[in-house]
Amino acid sequence: MASHNQVSPITVLTPVRRFWYWWLRLTWPGADRGLWIKRPTLRLKFIHVAHWGLIDRLPMGAPSHPYVLFQSNFDGPAREYAEAFALGLPWRIRGLWAGGYGFPGPRPSNDFVDYVLDHAVNERYHYYARSPTATVRTVRAALELDASFKRFRDETKELGPDEFAEAWQRFLTREQHNL
Repeated sequence: MASHNQVSPITVLTPVRRFWYWWLRLTWPGADRGLWIKRPTLRLKFIHVAHWGLIDRLPMGAPSHPYVLFQSNFDGPAREYAEAFALGLPWRIRGLWAGGYGFPGPRPSNDFVDYVLDHAVNERYHYYARSPTATVRTVRAALELDASFKRFRDETKELGPDEFAEAWQRFLTREQHNL
């Protein structure tokens, strides 16, 4: 199990009914362009990347139904990650997996989490994390602090020592959550 300061990947391959595959192909272009679909997912601060895809065929010998492929990189354990999705984005969960064989729905969340973990591909062929010990929050805070400091530097370059000291204290007070 990953600790909360490590980036974890998950790949979930879910067999879906053929009509559901076609429904997703029809609706995904609009959902991809609509922020009202994406925004709640983007607000989940522990997610680095989330990607969905459709597979309509696998190599010979595999079952002949299509699949939804879900891949993500996130902070923390997979069980907690899947539960956060179930609790925070239930209708989006239905919109993605409702046509999956055996899909239990997002509630109760334990059933959904078990479903996701049962369909997870456990092999990691390759995974890269630029900062494996940095969380999404840490990186975002550093980026926000960097941008704020650049603004501060530009705004204070003409100040005298006393004015600069006051401005520096205001900056530290304002940005202490990012330090």
